[in-house]
Amino acid sequence: MKSEKPVFHQREYRETLLSQDAGLPPVLKRIYSARGITSSSEIDYSLKSLIGPDQITHLMEAAALVLQHIKHHSLILIFGDYDADGATSTALCIRALKLLGHDRVEFLLPDRIVDGYGLSPNMAEKILTLKPNLVITVDTGIASFTGIDLLRQSEIDVIVTDHHLPADKLPSANYIVNPNAFQDSAGKNLAGVGVAFYLMLSLRQLMREKGEFDDCVEPGLAELLDLVTIGTVADLVPLDFNNRALIQEGLKRLRAGSCSTGIKKLVEVSRRNLKTLTTQDIAFSIAPRINAAGRLDDMSIGVQTLLSENEKAATELAFELDNINQYRREIQGQMTEQALAMVHKIQADIIGTKLQHSVVLYQADWHEGVVGIIASKIKEFTFRPVICFATNESGELKGSGRSIPGIHLRDLLDLVDKKQPDLILRFGGHAMAAGLSIRLDNLEDFRSVFEQVLSQHVDASCFNNVVEHDGEMESSHLNLAFARVLRESGPWGQKFPMPTFYGEFKVLNQIVLADKHLKLTLTPMDDAQPVEGILFFATDEQLKTNFQQLTIHYELNVNEFRNEENVQLLIRHIV
Repeated sequence: MKSEKPVFHQREYRETLLSQDAGLPPVLKRIYSARGITSSSEIDYSLKSLIGPDQITHLMEAAALVLQHIKHHSLILIFGDYDADGATSTALCIRALKLLGHDRVEFLLPDRIVDGYGLSPNMAEKILTLKPNLVITVDTGIASFTGIDLLRQSEIDVIVTDHHLPADKLPSANYIVNPNAFQDSAGKNLAGVGVAFYLMLSLRQLMREKGEFDDCVEPGLAELLDLVTIGTVADLVPLDFNNRALIQEGLKRLRAGSCSTGIKKLVEVSRRNLKTLTTQDIAFSIAPRINAAGRLDDMSIGVQTLLSENEKAATELAFELDNINQYRREIQGQMTEQALAMVHKIQADIIGTKLQHSVVLYQADWHEGVVGIIASKIKEFTFRPVICFATNESGELKGSGRSIPGIHLRDLLDLVDKKQPDLILRFGGHAMAAGLSIRLDNLEDFRSVFEQVLSQHVDASCFNNVVEHDGEMESSHLNLAFARVLRESGPWGQKFPMPTFYGEFKVLNQIVLADKHLKLTLTPMDDAQPVEGILFFATDEQLKTNFQQLTIHYELNVNEFRNEENVQLLIRHIV
């Protein structure tokens, strides 16, 4: 089952209008071209070039309903998801409504373990006790049929803002703002926080048209872009032009310190530098700490951190998130070892060269809040779609899945559901990540049908582990100045990947750090200036090998240590 050794392939690029831009280094033109950029206008991230609110289906109508409730001084409840996208969406709506002059706003998020996903009937009952006049869902709601029905029956208005793929029918909300629910809607790559941001932009536009700001200063909603950036990067949505423009402006604000005290403290406990914050810092350091609250504790801690302006409270909340994240890592380490042992056993049991298309794992004592991370780790190891299950409080198996490029996981689950309708109780998600619930006694049937569907509908070439890179880097660019240029030339992320390179180096020195990392002093084959390289979590074989020369796949990184920056090759693979 384990994939073959990665095949390294240079991304294709062609001469475009970028070649006429004298201000860009040739290597940067090559990098942009390989990501589909054809002219400089596509990397000019002006907010004036964003999708217009009128291009998103039902957005203006939903904003009109919010304005109606503001005029009636209604209690507005924001109902969010329990991940970083949901937390940032919730915080954004609260901040925006207060900036626009409405203070009667509260929020509620489900507990992953107790309440499960979405606006369930149980959560609807909790909402009814709060007696809101309007409920706005953020990053959730598109599959919450029964819960929304209960609210509407009690004459509570509901606006669903979401970006997850819908089922064959839509819930009975007053308005649904979800670009992926309507074929002709723009903004299909927006994260949940992006959709929420557009709703607030539309609300301000309506207020402006109705003269609400004639006697006061119109609030600037650009100050919400710090939250848009964190949520968009955390949710791994494709970074099309619109998302890159939002993130670029958000990064500028973050680096200038134009964010809440809570976010500043969260960056501090993550041991990152706010002044040079990158999308990689958000994805690998900030987002996991926010997500940890929803996985193991209460995501309201995450929302409170994002909103906090009190120095003492913000510090305490940020450290609480950091502690929860540390606990998550401990649980994750144990579960990963157990999952890898299961995979090794499956490999040993496979006879001959039979292709195993999927990995479905379950252990009774696994923590349901961490199974998604385990699925991601096993996906990296096997290069197969992976679903990991844990038992929830009601005795059902709650699963979280991760996929590989070219295999749409949510659509596969839909095919499983159509093939055997009683097998899956609930499911939803995206191409690369999805969640589902099944009964324990259906586990083996699900494992079998999921494998059948994959074998019937997926081309075997999808399982070829092709690692793309941006070619060889000239030794003259292996310096701190160009590493900074690359850092500032993004934002980099999903579908707009961080540049990586491929090359051969001589090894001048090597040491092992903390018994698991390999630090190298390298020089290009033309004997140019030596440069530091680091391979995190090296294999036992790599740690024991005395390298004289090696070919590596790497990222040109700016390493910060004790307030000093130096260039570093972040090694992804030793070929």
